[in-house]
Amino acid sequence: MKTIVMKMWLVVAAALTVTLTSCSNDDDNNTSGSDKITYSAEIEVSDDVLSLATVYLQEYDNSGLLGASTQLTNTKYDWSKTITSYPAKVGLALSIEPKNQELTKEKYNITVVYTVTMKDAEGNIKGAVAGFSKKLSSVPAARVPGELEKIKEKLMNQKALIDFTSASNFTQRSKSEFYYFNRLKR
Repeated sequence: MKTIVMKMWLVVAAALTVTLTSCSNDDDNNTSGSDKITYSAEIEVSDDVLSLATVYLQEYDNSGLLGASTQLTNTKYDWSKTITSYPAKVGLALSIEPKNQELTKEKYNITVVYTVTMKDAEGNIKGAVAGFSKKLSSVPAARVPGELEKIKEKLMNQKALIDFTSASNFTQRSKSEFYYFNRLKR
């Protein structure tokens, strides 16, 4: 009797092993798993910045050249791109161009927040690419042009360009590095 029960348990264990192995193989064929990464940006600017400067978001194409720009007209803007094939080059550039206009208020609130992150298929953050935050309250009108120029310069140096060889293997590039490498390839 013991032998029959043992043989039955062996048959059940073998059946479970085959079933679990089949499930595991099915998961390997799922392309929406670990090969996917989402590159996203969150941008916040104050109403005063939108009235004093033109704010642009530009996407780099796969060769590292700037594509068409989007002028931001809202104080909050979210952007994302899902990457599923490799190698890939992905990048963003946030820029502001101060307007030459008369300052009509005594004080201004200047806010520019720019955060770029990469998340895996489960939503876990895999890396922060760019992070810029400037929040100034009650800036006297005489200081506003200088503060906007400082922000413009700092945004130009943000590293938001990524060379992906896979979802888990990527290299962060500065804008100047990206252009230099592309010139060498030509």
